[in-house]
Amino acid sequence: MKIGAFVNNKIILPIINIILFVKKGSWREHKIKILVSGLITIPLKKIRNIRRKRGFVENQYDQIAGLYIKDNYYEGRERFSVVDSEIKFINSITNAQKIRKEINNVLSEYQFKSVLEIGVGELTSLEAIYHEFGPDIDCYGIDLSFNRVYHGLVEYKKRHQRIPQIAKADATMLPFPDNSFDLVYTRHTLEQMPTVFEKAMDEIFRVTKKNIVLFEPSFELGSFTQKIKMINSDYVRGIPAFLKKKVDVHLNDVYLMKNSANPLNHTACFKINVDKNGENNKLTKKTIDFVCPFTRNNLVEKDGYLFSPKANRAFSIIEGIPNLDPEYSILLTEPKSYD
Repeated sequence: MKIGAFVNNKIILPIINIILFVKKGSWREHKIKILVSGLITIPLKKIRNIRRKRGFVENQYDQIAGLYIKDNYYEGRERFSVVDSEIKFINSITNAQKIRKEINNVLSEYQFKSVLEIGVGELTSLEAIYHEFGPDIDCYGIDLSFNRVYHGLVEYKKRHQRIPQIAKADATMLPFPDNSFDLVYTRHTLEQMPTVFEKAMDEIFRVTKKNIVLFEPSFELGSFTQKIKMINSDYVRGIPAFLKKKVDVHLNDVYLMKNSANPLNHTACFKINVDKNGENNKLTKKTIDFVCPFTRNNLVEKDGYLFSPKANRAFSIIEGIPNLDPEYSILLTEPKSYD
């Protein structure tokens, strides 16, 4: 048993149940546990300078690949969730259906022929969008975890014949040309990027034509207990303040969603548009090719990999999925001929 779990289960919970007369398994017990645990561990993490960084996030999600498919489609688990603006103990499959429906209701406010999800995970949100708005839209997605993308694509193929363009990539170096997509969205992706979310958002501003929707937890709109949890988990904070600094970016609305998987990580909806100074905002109905994340130049398809002539970088393709993450690229130079 990990130290955190030991402290929670053997020390904090008995104190809560005995001293505070809190019912076991209740929402109040869960909330107090998160609050007390956070107040204890936040100072310790601060002293040890523990931050949520790329390597930890990638490994964490690689290890749980397939879990979201299981929880969303097949073997739901009971959990406390936000359901129609109320906290209920509900099956994850039912909760996920409501979340996906609410997301689609938000996106129905926009006109789009091309959509990109940053942090596509196991493609559960993208699949629901294609199911609702397709087949006349082109879907794209990137994620840091190759395994989640791979698991998600296998599941997606069971449901649809037309397959989205998916890649393993880093959100801070997106492998797409400028002004590519009619709509770009995230769902609990910036959450995992507290130290680099500004770079990721600048990339999102670059590749969108105009419209962006963020489905992310809001520190600013959260309860006191949510704030403690987000600090303890080192989730993203400061999205509204960052947006205010951007001259050509407009936060049109932000509010808490009526449905969310975790009441203490309550999803908010940020509706954003970017002024592109007369750039072409016509709806995209053409293939958007991947580009080199270093140079943004075209890639050349080789035997089993993609090559960037300008950067002299090779990017592998595994199970049909390109790995366009700069950290996994290989420097590849042309051998000289001495004949």
